Amino acid sequence: MKFELDKFNGVIVDPLSIPDSADQFHKHLSEIIHFAVTENKNLIWLTLPIDKSHLIKPATDLGFVFHNCLESELTLIRKAPSTTFVPFIPTHTLGAGAIVCNPHQQILVIKEHGMNGYKLPGGHIELGERIGSAIVREVLEETGIEATFESIVGFTTKHPFQFGKSNLYFVCRLTPLSERICIQDTDEIEDAKWVSISEYINDERNALFNRQMIASLVQSSGLALMKLDGNDGPHKKQETFFAQT
Repeated sequence: MKFELDKFNGVIVDPLSIPDSADQFHKHLSEIIHFAVTENKNLIWLTLPIDKSHLIKPATDLGFVFHNCLESELTLIRKAPSTTFVPFIPTHTLGAGAIVCNPHQQILVIKEHGMNGYKLPGGHIELGERIGSAIVREVLEETGIEATFESIVGFTTKHPFQFGKSNLYFVCRLTPLSERICIQDTDEIEDAKWVSISEYINDERNALFNRQMIASLVQSSGLALMKLDGNDGPHKKQETFFAQT
């Protein structure tokens, strides 16, 4: 099997060079471990594609432990006894909600199946998805309203959330480009409507947090998306938000 060295004194096994045979895998991985121990390397990184999941046990038999998992692959690590720091695994899920107001001082809200009250449209931000793109997509799916992203006006955290992770929830301001509601995600969304801001805030059927959030943020301009000079290359910042002056 092939491997490369990283700048943190680690060894990264090339997943494309991993054999299907458990015996061959065990032999080659043992050789890499011997190299890492001899050269005082801190970590060995091993990513197994899902079609090589039968190699998990041979790896754990050689001292590897789980680090993180995606739908199509599992990453394991083997630490040197002196290694105390390992780059952290993902700790948060991300979500976003949208404050969308029309010219009539009405706010766009949705009701999921089984809910008593209404809340802001929104949902999960997918892996690699931008906050602005995610919330525009969610608003369209849940209400049929096309909108443009303007700013982030608040955020909140919750722990524990799904899968034992924390959740970070961004509250975003969007400007509607249409007003006709046409729910696309009917499996999740029971109803969507425009309602006056004061009516929503004073309706106790709506969750207290949601009413407080809208009362505090509905007039806020928030953090605007910035275009940065020199922000290019493979490690460029995808989104930067600064306070507006």
